Amino acid sequence: MASTRRSTVVALDTLAVIFLLLTAAIFRNGTFLFYVGSVRVSLGSTHRTLLALLIVVVMRAIVAPRVGPFGRWTAQWQRLLDSTEREPIVVSVAPGAWRRAAVAALGIAAALGVLLHDQLRHLDWVPDLGDPLFSMWRVGWVNHQLATNPLHLFDANIFYPERLTLTLSDPVILPAVTIAPLLALGVNPIVAYNILFLSGFWLSGIATYLLVERLTGSARAAFIAGLAYACYAYRFEHYSHLELQMTQWMPFGLLALHLLLGRDSGSGIRDSTPESRVPSPARYVLALALASVAQLYSSMYYAVFFLVYAAAIGAGLLLVHRTPIRPLMRPVLACAIVAALLTWPLARAFTEAEPMKGARGLYEIDFYSATPADYLRANRYNTLWHERLLPSAPERTLFPGAAPLALTAVALAPPFGTMRLIYAAGLLLSFDGSLGLHGVAYPYYYQLLFPFRGLRSPARFAALVGMTLAILAGFGTQRLLRRRPSSRYQRAAFAALIAFVMIDAWPTLALTPVWKEPPPIYDALRYAPNAILVETPIPGDEIGNIPYLYFSMQHWARLVNGYSGFIPQSYAAFQKEMLLFPDADSIAALRRRGVTYVSVNCGLPTAGCQEQSEAMRRSKALRLAADTTWLGKPVQLYEVLPP
Repeated sequence: MASTRRSTVVALDTLAVIFLLLTAAIFRNGTFLFYVGSVRVSLGSTHRTLLALLIVVVMRAIVAPRVGPFGRWTAQWQRLLDSTEREPIVVSVAPGAWRRAAVAALGIAAALGVLLHDQLRHLDWVPDLGDPLFSMWRVGWVNHQLATNPLHLFDANIFYPERLTLTLSDPVILPAVTIAPLLALGVNPIVAYNILFLSGFWLSGIATYLLVERLTGSARAAFIAGLAYACYAYRFEHYSHLELQMTQWMPFGLLALHLLLGRDSGSGIRDSTPESRVPSPARYVLALALASVAQLYSSMYYAVFFLVYAAAIGAGLLLVHRTPIRPLMRPVLACAIVAALLTWPLARAFTEAEPMKGARGLYEIDFYSATPADYLRANRYNTLWHERLLPSAPERTLFPGAAPLALTAVALAPPFGTMRLIYAAGLLLSFDGSLGLHGVAYPYYYQLLFPFRGLRSPARFAALVGMTLAILAGFGTQRLLRRRPSSRYQRAAFAALIAFVMIDAWPTLALTPVWKEPPPIYDALRYAPNAILVETPIPGDEIGNIPYLYFSMQHWARLVNGYSGFIPQSYAAFQKEMLLFPDADSIAALRRRGVTYVSVNCGLPTAGCQEQSEAMRRSKALRLAADTTWLGKPVQLYEVLPP
């Protein structure tokens, strides 16, 4: 029996080595060709060999987990497994947790205040006049429509006459609602946007602190983890993207998952409650469901990624700690129904808009799929690393910083711990996810999970890489602080780690002011409630339409112009029809769409604007409604006359 088992182990280990070598050969050469007799076998993708390798490794772990490689070094292998610390799913924390959390929140805010002092001094400035203005429009539209016509929330005022145009990008509904009180009080939309934007840094740090304190029991380790995620390098690479800062709900979801599965595992959660009253699983399942829904309404990319990530972490916790599943089935089903009901309005709108958008092309997904080398690209704002590493690449500048990597290495050094190994698996999963079509699992996500087909950038999985590194950095910090019990060492090491994280992330921001006032021509549209507007000159690149969206916050008239993650084909056809505007064919195209007003704005840097303005003055199909200047350049509004 022992010899049969040893033969099985040798066979499985040999297969694993073969599949590993095949994967390396395919990765290096692009393909691997060999013959079996007269049969030609060609392998051109690493996906199948890596999947086969994973299956063999799992079978090996099931058959003989305590037998050493190839049946040798079994005693040493057993000692390594026996030395693995069985870390609890959650730990009890000392009294005063809320007070410590408040102090940590203030500390993270102070650290971010130092790092982002340029932004705080200029809350009415933004990094560029592109995506920040687009996000201001999204936030403004959600608040405007919820107050006036919530049943048509997703019918945004762009790309007229298309419907459901808010679904062409992430609608950021929850962030927009949270900032509504500031807008209602009359706070400048730019200032309100920047407050909302920076809140993603801060709240993500607080959420990570709360999670890691329950994993390690150390407030100092949790603070370093929270600070590492609050100023993670990925955030500065996406310093213009509002929804990509909204990562705070994922650590909250993981905390709920740990509290749920740690109820009856002897992890210490009973210590904070009377022995006769263990917390009901329903509250934790509900918290997990609400955190997932909140993430969906804040950033759809992360919600889709987090679904896969949380499932993997949950499976690891169940496998290692043998948490009873039967008591969880009823509350899980009930909360799944609650989550489905809360998600339904968003899912319905996106499903109805699918014919207008279609799935993302594989060429686009491939372009935004990372490679391992992209993790050596430092973002353009990083003072320490930008000039020392590889140059930036769109969406694929993913260097996480030296501090998270170093502390993670400390955490994962032997002797191992079960919780650290589970999150090491989560790190591998999220890293592979960021590789997109260049990785192992993402092609299967794309084929089997419908939401992945609408996502353009798998590299954004790096946000979950950063969260996992921050969690492991907390374990690494805990290990470093335990080296010496003296309070002097603890304080010095803690201060040094704070400095390490902050210096590693130190940004040099480049900001630009936003126009103080929009062009005054829009005052005329306030008295035209059914106005349909075309803003000209129409740019060849849709990004040039973003200022028009920002200006529409003054009037909320329906626009034929637009910008978003998807561009409808109807707008591409309209651009072609307007190439010779204001000729007869383009005027006819305006009338077919029901356009009532056309503007011309020479204050924006668009070639040929002055000539177009003069041609519009001469056109008998247009009647001048407003004639002003803006930034020293002419701006006019014309009414489109009937035939």
